[in-house]
Amino acid sequence: MSKFRYALLDQASLNELGHFDALAEAVESRARFVAAAPEAADDLEIWDQDDDVLVELEPEKRRPAPAA
Repeated sequence: MSKFRYALLDQASLNELGHFDALAEAVESRARFVAAAPEAADDLEIWDQDDDVLVELEPEKRRPAPAA
């Protein structure tokens, strides 16, 4: 079992982008990556390493917010 429960993965490059104790931290980190590179939104996944499952995000959290 991993020291951290959640992992942020980039499926396009197969890189691990971070490990987190709390889901909120992983979601926040993913949002920062998506804000910097919106085209990568579909490739960035959060995995629950304890249960070995993909964390399903709400649609509004998967894509960057539209520009105001």
